[in-house]
Amino acid sequence: VGSFGCFASSFVVLIFDPLQLREAVAAATMQGDSAAAAAAIDLYLPVLHGVVSSVAAHDGLPSTGGRLVFAWTSGGDKEPGKQYYSLYTLGYEVCMIVSTRAYCECNLAAQELESPSGMGDEPSKKALALLKSAASMFAAIASHVLPLNESLPVQRSLEVLPLYHRSLELLCRTSCQLLAINQAVIRGMSVPLVAKLYSGASQLCGLSLQHLSGLNSDWNDVDPSLRNFASGACHYFLGVALQLQAKTEWEAGKHGEAVSQIRESKHRFDKAYSGGIMHYASKSLSERVDSDRTQTVNLLALYEKENGMVYFARIPAEDPSVETKVVAAETGHWSMPAPTIRVVFR
Repeated sequence: VGSFGCFASSFVVLIFDPLQLREAVAAATMQGDSAAAAAAIDLYLPVLHGVVSSVAAHDGLPSTGGRLVFAWTSGGDKEPGKQYYSLYTLGYEVCMIVSTRAYCECNLAAQELESPSGMGDEPSKKALALLKSAASMFAAIASHVLPLNESLPVQRSLEVLPLYHRSLELLCRTSCQLLAINQAVIRGMSVPLVAKLYSGASQLCGLSLQHLSGLNSDWNDVDPSLRNFASGACHYFLGVALQLQAKTEWEAGKHGEAVSQIRESKHRFDKAYSGGIMHYASKSLSERVDSDRTQTVNLLALYEKENGMVYFARIPAEDPSVETKVVAAETGHWSMPAPTIRVVFR
């Protein structure tokens, strides 16, 4: 949570004081109203961009003679945090505001999918657009916001680390991939295609896990939960992909290949459980993971029994693989809106 303080006589703010806009963002966020928070942020961002652009255009940070120029407060209303009086903290403010806007997109996407029409075409399209927008915002934070503020303290919380936002971008893209999978299933597309899409979801989670594994500080205990979930989801999605591919191979008479793939599917489900996916999953996801794992266990018993008694097919020694298809490879580019405020330094 950030807040503007007062502007000293070292510079002049034209148009209006942004404090009211910032308070509207904070109020909507505290109320959990994602639509209102998104609307308030859309009004606030051009103002914030104006302040940042004016500072960036100045040759270095302006000298304020020790006077307060900008106040950023960590913590909420119930637990007031420490105040930092420096223009360097603009980096924190931009990061927090843009990431909050991205979280709003994620929440609005979830609301679309929880609507009465559920996974219909229109809610899915709206949710997909919102998730792609969120992914592009997280990518923009990692690429354009944080690297430009290397003067911020080295010991930083996760929320201001580029790798953290890269991982969130990839998790948003994973959600886009899952929407594509649901639509493929609803429309009756081929099992091999659905398997490739699940393999793509696993790949995206794996990339997110790589970024999370590169983090070396965590003040808010966010990293362990995200890391465990990404690890578990990576194995779970690959387990489903292998299960689907095993079914296809079995029906095609490739019994040895099917046994190899269903064994690996069981192995991946075991790793998903040990990775911690069930500790952070919703009730619906937990039930889905349990159901898919049970199906794999049953198929493994069936395939091994029938192959051992009827087909006697050779089981490949090499590890099975699944082709990958990623449909959310590009999420578009996001940039700050045009500034509507200008700061003149004297």
